[in-house]
Amino acid sequence: MSNSNSSDAMVALFAGGASIFFIIFMIVYSVVLIGICTLLIVSLWKIFVKAGKPGWACLIPGYNFWVMSEIACNNNIMFFIFIFIPFLNFVALIAFIAGICRTFGKGVGFTILSVFFYLVTFPILAFGKSQYDPSKKLG
Repeated sequence: MSNSNSSDAMVALFAGGASIFFIIFMIVYSVVLIGICTLLIVSLWKIFVKAGKPGWACLIPGYNFWVMSEIACNNNIMFFIFIFIPFLNFVALIAFIAGICRTFGKGVGFTILSVFFYLVTFPILAFGKSQYDPSKKLG
């Protein structure tokens, strides 16, 4: 009888500890996720402003891609439509990233780095010394 009670107590203790761990994990995860999203939004806002576009445009889904196409690709409607087609959206996103890097005077190496690590490179574009040059747009 006492053996059953001690095993029930161990299960309850483990469940309580696991619950506390999960709650702490979710709080830390949420704080990190909010921080990353905030960094990306602020960086895109600053990039849009540097390119002469309204910063708030980065907050509007769909419209932000239209503005990116204006910044990167001379308003190429094809890449804008590709954003909404599965699998082709990767091509369009890479084109937008390449065009943005190019118009801010960055080379191929920075562009490749941006495709995989945009959370590092977009703040560099936004808060660095690079200037927007519309004559270097793609297409």
